[in-house]
Amino acid sequence: MTENDTAARLNDVEARLRRLEDCAAATGLMHRYAAALDNPVPEFVAGLFAPDGILRTGRGEHKGRGAIADFYRSVPTFDPTEKRHFIALPKVTWIGEGVVEIEAYFTYIGRGDDASKLGWGLYRDTVVVDAGQALFGSMEIDVHFGGDLDQGWPRRVGQ
Repeated sequence: MTENDTAARLNDVEARLRRLEDCAAATGLMHRYAAALDNPVPEFVAGLFAPDGILRTGRGEHKGRGAIADFYRSVPTFDPTEKRHFIALPKVTWIGEGVVEIEAYFTYIGRGDDASKLGWGLYRDTVVVDAGQALFGSMEIDVHFGGDLDQGWPRRVGQ
């Protein structure tokens, strides 16, 4: 093996290591996000996004940390339950230097004064990583089901 071969292999290993580190930082961000939602402080949750980050939900698109914090401030008006969030089966794809896409299923369990809730769906995120620091560039939340435990998830006629 020549010196050039060794240098090329070393460069390849370093590049692969950077990709793995970017992916690990992105999955760590998903964990911090789920934990933050269990006792949400809107400004803290918004701080997990890049300054010009975008949040897309069934309630619209929110761009920038201020708008994202406003969205999380409004959540108790349409769902006042206390929740626990769980993220599962993340599909992590390195897109380019410092950019990772994650698609992951989520579930949540909530409790209110007179009902318990459950729900699930899919996150589709773009994460930007700079010097090991990961932030959401964009997040799309696609809720597939949300209901209370009394209601459950009954099969509907024709489904």
